[in-house]
Amino acid sequence: MFPDGQDPYALLGVTRDSTVTEIRERYLVLAQIWHPDRHQSSPAQVREEVTRQMQQINAAYKHLTAVHTRAHQDRERQTRERQDRERDTRERQNRERDARERQARERETRERENPRAQWTHPRFEAGSGFDTSTNPRPTIHPIAITLRSGERGYTLRAHLDDQQTDAAFLGAQSRLLLFRSAESMRTYLARTEAHELATIAGWDSFLDGMGSTPTEPDDEHSFDFDLITYSLRFPPAQWVPTLFIANRDLIREVSEAFELGDVLKQLAVGSPLDYLDDLFRVVDRPVAGWGARRQLASLQAGRFSGGWRGAIAGVEERVRWLR
Repeated sequence: MFPDGQDPYALLGVTRDSTVTEIRERYLVLAQIWHPDRHQSSPAQVREEVTRQMQQINAAYKHLTAVHTRAHQDRERQTRERQDRERDTRERQNRERDARERQARERETRERENPRAQWTHPRFEAGSGFDTSTNPRPTIHPIAITLRSGERGYTLRAHLDDQQTDAAFLGAQSRLLLFRSAESMRTYLARTEAHELATIAGWDSFLDGMGSTPTEPDDEHSFDFDLITYSLRFPPAQWVPTLFIANRDLIREVSEAFELGDVLKQLAVGSPLDYLDDLFRVVDRPVAGWGARRQLASLQAGRFSGGWRGAIAGVEERVRWLR
């Protein structure tokens, strides 16, 4: 509180919104008017009043300068504190973001090195498995696929309906999982915490049926892309129908499960591969087979080799090897 209850702002003729610079400028103006040195020749009574007035002006100026200086310092302190808080917040957010990104990278690395397999098919529902209303117990079989490189891989196929038209496969991150050996696949499947395959009906029975020493898949469950590619060197009449039918069906099932649109176009109704498949499926019939064999004898491999190679390549691009 200013002495004598006077208003220092009124004494100097400034407002509470005035800056320190404005207060000083006003003080200098008043000092020019009321400074005692300018009134040396005035009567004693006037000099006393001037001195008293100048003392009040000095006191008011000192008081307001201190008040505004403290206010300025308070504002600066508050600004520094706010900036410190904002910096701390940014640093904390950056640390949290870096931690999240690091955890995401570590999770991606773990999933890349040890992906959690799940049944892959559009009918699969995460967390609830398959809709088994049409077929409550899918048929699960280990299968072997020999790629064009000659590498033989092992995976599982589960037919979801009695007609065996829809099939799900082991997948992770939109990739078809293949194991280097039947034994390594059996070891992986036994580790239930490593995958999400138990969501399918009959899983426990299937796993028990595999035994501790799994056997190689039989011919019905073995597929050979390498042999298909080799056969394309010869005329279609020399191709083995059952080989092409089985591999074509597998490629269709994989393409539907992993939604490989480009491959499905190669197999679509009316395509060269569909036409060839129709011939192969009747070639052994007594009557229709005679006409099919004549048509096969007139065909050139080049009409179909591009489609077959493209379909096989489309599937192999989705392969992910494990162990």
